[in-house]
Amino acid sequence: MRVLVAVIVGMAMGAGGATTLARQSSLMADAATAAAVRAVKAGIVEGHRTKNRAALDRLYAPDYTALDARGGVRGKAALLDGLATDPDMAEGRYDLRSIRRWGTIAVASGHGRMVYRNPDGTTRVSEYDSVNVFEERDGRWVYLAAFLP
Repeated sequence: MRVLVAVIVGMAMGAGGATTLARQSSLMADAATAAAVRAVKAGIVEGHRTKNRAALDRLYAPDYTALDARGGVRGKAALLDGLATDPDMAEGRYDLRSIRRWGTIAVASGHGRMVYRNPDGTTRVSEYDSVNVFEERDGRWVYLAAFLP
C-alpha cells in the first residue's frame, strides 16, 4: 500500500502543472539523499553480481515489491530465494538519473546495463530503464520498490 501511495503521490506531483511548480522551490533530492540512494542502488547491483544474500537482505526493505510491465509481481523473499539459480552477472551498472524526495520517500528514474554470462561462456547484455522507490527507515535508506519493463 505504501508503494502505491508513493507512486500516486509522485504522479500527482508530476501532473500538478506549472502552478504547483511555481509554488515549490524544488522536489529534487538534496545531495545527501541522492548520494545515499545511489549507494543503495549500487549495493543492490553488486549484491546481485556477487550473489551476496546477506548484503541484499540489508538493502531491500522487508516489504520490497517489484512490478513489471506484464503485470508480474515479485517480493523480497522470492528475489532472495532465486539468487542461487539467477544467471551469473559478469558486470553491472545502474545510473540513477533523476531523484525526487517527498519526506521519507525518494523516487528515482534510471538506466541499467547488466552483462550476464551464459553457460556456454558467451555473454548477453540487458539494458533497461526503470523507476525505483526508496524509503528512509530508522535513519537508513532501503530499496522499497521497482517498476520494471
